[in-house]
Amino acid sequence: MTSRRRRLRPLAAALALAAVAAVGLAGCGSDSPDASSAASSSASSAARTVDLQAHRGGRGEHTEESLYGFEQSIKLGVTTLELDIVLTKDLAPIIWHDPTIDATKCSDTAPVTAGDPQFPYVGKVVHDLTYAQIETLDCGKKLAAYPDAKVVEGNKIATLPQLFALADKYGAGVRYNVETKIEGEKRTESATPQQYVDVILGAVKAANKTDKVEIQSFDWRTLPLVKQAAPSIPLVALWDETTWKPNSMWTGSVDYASVGGDVIAGAQKLGVQVLSPGYSVPYGQTTKDKDFALVADKAFVERAHAMGFTVVPWTIDDVDVMNAQIDAGADGIITDYPMRLRQVLADRGLPLPKAYS
Repeated sequence: MTSRRRRLRPLAAALALAAVAAVGLAGCGSDSPDASSAASSSASSAARTVDLQAHRGGRGEHTEESLYGFEQSIKLGVTTLELDIVLTKDLAPIIWHDPTIDATKCSDTAPVTAGDPQFPYVGKVVHDLTYAQIETLDCGKKLAAYPDAKVVEGNKIATLPQLFALADKYGAGVRYNVETKIEGEKRTESATPQQYVDVILGAVKAANKTDKVEIQSFDWRTLPLVKQAAPSIPLVALWDETTWKPNSMWTGSVDYASVGGDVIAGAQKLGVQVLSPGYSVPYGQTTKDKDFALVADKAFVERAHAMGFTVVPWTIDDVDVMNAQIDAGADGIITDYPMRLRQVLADRGLPLPKAYS
């Protein structure tokens, strides 16, 4: 696209450099059979890279947000590990998606101390529990929606520093797309945006990952706080039709009506670099559905690119939709099935992220 050649967006530029490096280094630290195909296609496709993001570490393939799942994605070869952070009562940054401890995912084992009045912990709000209480949980259950995912028996909820340490063990140059999992409409059920920013950035800086991280949120109050504290970190605006709407509690200083419902104009006002919409409305459509349409269709992506944005929709698990989204010009895709998306990229002759062993 003309606009993309005219002005390469900073995050896209970083990903492009990483992809070119991955092609050149594919034989180092990688047993991937896709390495040679990536190298052979580099001359024709190096200018076009797709950010392969493993949603919750690849929950379609392994227990979601488990260290094991993240490790498998690192070994497979992904561009970015996508993850959620919820803060406990004592402000530990745990890698967890839900505001509560979900009974479909976790089981109690024992109270952290005898007679703990909060026990059992399953069903409780995470922000009302300490990290010590969280550590007692067994969160290795098979999810009905992902029957083929490998279950990590006895799985313990991980923390952000633990994930950084895991990646360092492999010398992995992966990126991290970190979501502040704030409850925008039930604000007493989570820590404040400022607490999220302080804790997450503290962990990021302690691990020397500032240049590898982007911060995403549905609660747009978070993003200006990140910009103020760490201006170099890319900001990702998440939304779907339940958050981008009139009188929304999710959009911070951006008023839906004041921008005429134009989410790209709203994101420009917010000052983010990456647009990350739910890929379809309603969510979960496939190309076989009569009224299938991408939110980030070609016209959307071209306009976003012309305004300097990167576009990374979520969460796409269907191969035909993956291909349609790539055809529309998206810069990346968040998926529960990184193996599946990696194969799509290979089939299209696109550069593959580096695998680590």
